[in-house]
Amino acid sequence: MDTVRLPPLPAGVEYIGRNAEVEEHVVLEGGLELPILRARYRVHGLNVTIGWIIGHPMGDFRQPNSLSIDFDAFDHGMGYVKDAEGSERRAFEGITTSLLRSIPMAHAIALMQDRYEQISVADVHRAFSPLPPRVESDRDYAHIAAAYVALAGVSLEPVKKLRDWSGESVETWSARLRRARAKGILEGKGKASRISPAFSSVVDDIWKDIKAGRDSD
Repeated sequence: MDTVRLPPLPAGVEYIGRNAEVEEHVVLEGGLELPILRARYRVHGLNVTIGWIIGHPMGDFRQPNSLSIDFDAFDHGMGYVKDAEGSERRAFEGITTSLLRSIPMAHAIALMQDRYEQISVADVHRAFSPLPPRVESDRDYAHIAAAYVALAGVSLEPVKKLRDWSGESVETWSARLRRARAKGILEGKGKASRISPAFSSVVDDIWKDIKAGRDSD
């Protein structure tokens, strides 16, 4: 976290914790467990938790996807005001517009982005490995195009991630992706990329074969 440049926190906001970590698992319907990153803050005396779930089956979240605001009874109880007659507990203002505007979303995203990408990229790597050693057939191009689309959803540098996995150059991967577009397999670039509907069944078959190979190990 030392290399991450974080934006300043607004007045009245304090970050609670040293860094963003995978704190627990979320159990979804069917018993599926998914990691979630959480960043915790004290905002105008309330506890605010910003969460970012990883690898959701309905798609990857490009921004944090949960927010909770909790009344801290102990903190509030320690905040007395004094008047001529003695100590008096201050009134609780509740969740005000001012508080909502102070929620440090930019800080939380900067704090969690690197860790989110690390875990998400590792998940994509597992999902699409092994990549074809030679990219020649339409099926091969569909395989690497699908890996690229998945990476583009979670990484700012998907082509460099493909390079890191294979040891082949960025130029080689860029040429392959251009060829996949020329073949009508890959559409768009970056986060706007997708597999052509005409090749969606091919990608489904690739998924099934990868899964079958893992199940047989």
